[in-house]
Amino acid sequence: MRLKHLEASLSCLQREFPDPKVELEQYPTSPELAAHVLDYAVNRGDLGSEGQSCLDLGCGTGMLLVAAAFVVEEGEFVFGVDCDDDALAIAKENVEHVDLEDCVRFVKARVRMKPNSVGSEDKRGHPSRTNKRGGRGRGRGGRFGGRGGGRVGSQPASLTKARLIHDGEDGIPLEDNCVETVVTNPPFGTKSDNAGIDVQFLRTATRLARRAVYSFHKKSTRDFLLKMIREDWGFPESDVVAEMRFDIPKSYKFHKSKSKDVEVDLIRIFVGDKTSHDGNADEHKNDPNDENEDSVQKKIDDTGEKDDTTTAKSTQDESIA
Repeated sequence: MRLKHLEASLSCLQREFPDPKVELEQYPTSPELAAHVLDYAVNRGDLGSEGQSCLDLGCGTGMLLVAAAFVVEEGEFVFGVDCDDDALAIAKENVEHVDLEDCVRFVKARVRMKPNSVGSEDKRGHPSRTNKRGGRGRGRGGRFGGRGGGRVGSQPASLTKARLIHDGEDGIPLEDNCVETVVTNPPFGTKSDNAGIDVQFLRTATRLARRAVYSFHKKSTRDFLLKMIREDWGFPESDVVAEMRFDIPKSYKFHKSKSKDVEVDLIRIFVGDKTSHDGNADEHKNDPNDENEDSVQKKIDDTGEKDDTTTAKSTQDESIA
């Protein structure tokens, strides 16, 4: 599908959250943004061929999800993962509106991190604020998250690394390398209860993908993220492939401006091997060690859940506050 046609097809969908949840940092993703990301993924050989399935981690109302469903090869699946029932309901309506139900599957699940060392998790799986003084300090520091490598979002970079979950205990009930490419527009971790969640989304995405990951992050965290991805996680072919500004409308009571532009990077991480990077998109298709789409669907059926997750945000709360 040509880019302009993809944009036009997405423009008819409901992208707004009627009652956005601040704890999930829910913001809409524009049709233009979703179309350009998936078009780029196709041009890079990460989607659009036989054997190339996709997963939208934190699909929200489903803009990236539907865009992916339009560009995958016939017979391939796109999986939408989210924890919010309301967002999932809208995403399902959007999928049905464009008659793509046959190739889309939903998983209701929530990305999780290790508890913050200053407290324990509350009933929702968030780190509790047992240190109120520290919480206030983290909130202020969020405006400069990632600069100089000292802080990422609203907590120190070292704490973010310590809280990451690198295996299947990250809350997503799917096997490693279960899809070809993962796309995600994660919450930025602005709120102290959500600090570092953007990095955990990225880590989980690299676990699920067998070829590539596309993820949005604040420009201020670029140096920290790229260094960690390349050196700590072992994915040297990781780059910022686009720089953009998210125009975020006033969505919550504490927002003071009608809208706010936030500088954002689109990061592409190549997690496959050199052969697949050279264009052999089918290399994993007959590999018995890789989980195919049928087994992914079985995993979904076993969980008893079918729905989307947390956020299709476009910026951080503090950026507007």
